[in-house]
This record gives sequence, C-alpha cells and structure tokens, in this order.
Amino acid sequence: MSLERFTSRWTIPEYPPTPVDAHALAKAETSLGVRFPADYRVAVLRCGLPHPTIALLDSIVEHDLSVADVSDFLDPTSIVETSRSWRDIGLPDHLIAFASDSLGNLFCFSGHSPDGTSSVFFFDHDEGSVDEVAPSFTAWIDELARLPSV
Repeated sequence: MSLERFTSRWTIPEYPPTPVDAHALAKAETSLGVRFPADYRVAVLRCGLPHPTIALLDSIVEHDLSVADVSDFLDPTSIVETSRSWRDIGLPDHLIAFASDSLGNLFCFSGHSPDGTSSVFFFDHDEGSVDEVAPSFTAWIDELARLPSV
C-alpha cells in the first residue's frame, strides 16, 4: 500500500501515524456533506495519519523537484474546520482539505465526486490558485513515496 510505503520512507518510528477512527471520519463526511475517496478512506483507516519529517522537503529541494511537500495530514475534525474556515480566504466551496504543505497551502479533494473518486488538488493560498496534482490519492501518495532521498 502506498501510504505504508510513504510512512516507511518519510517518517520516523518515534512518531508513528495517528490512528483514524472510522466514526470520526464518517462524522466529518456527514458534516461536510461529502464522501471521501475510497482509496483515501481505506489508506488512513488502515495506516493512520503519518507525520512526515523535514527529510521529505530536503529531498524535494536537493533534487530540485517540482512537487509540493506534504508536512501535515489533517485529522477528521481539522478537515472540517480547515475546509470551512479557508472558504473566507478563497478555498473554492467544492474542495475539501485533507493535508497541507510546509508553507500552509492545502491538498484537497473535490466534494463533487458522485462515484467515490477524486483527483488531488493543490490550493496555493498566496496565489489563490487551484491545480490538479494527481488523479487520485493513491497516485499522489505513491509519487511522494517514490521520491529520491538526499
């Protein structure tokens, strides 16, 4: 599984992933009126939310890669709070935040996905721009898991 590989590459055992409660995830979905993508749900319920170290950002910078780092995965309560509070600073209504980079920008899913899938989008709060960065959570996390180390 890609999230497991990401966790083994970019975290340290002293800070294991934070477990995700299925009921809390379902409550967040209900609160936002969305269904998270199935691959995301399965991954975080199985693996938890990893805590990446600075090694990921160091590798991206050292290899001059054009990919945003992920520094924080949001727990279900933070998903709801962040998605709602960021509407005031330009986060489009259809995007649901699930992670952030080291500069505070957001990785999001589209809340308008009737088939239970969603691309991963990157919301740059400075530019107010939204870019699709991967066709799915699995593709996104797998790309990060494959990045070269320093």
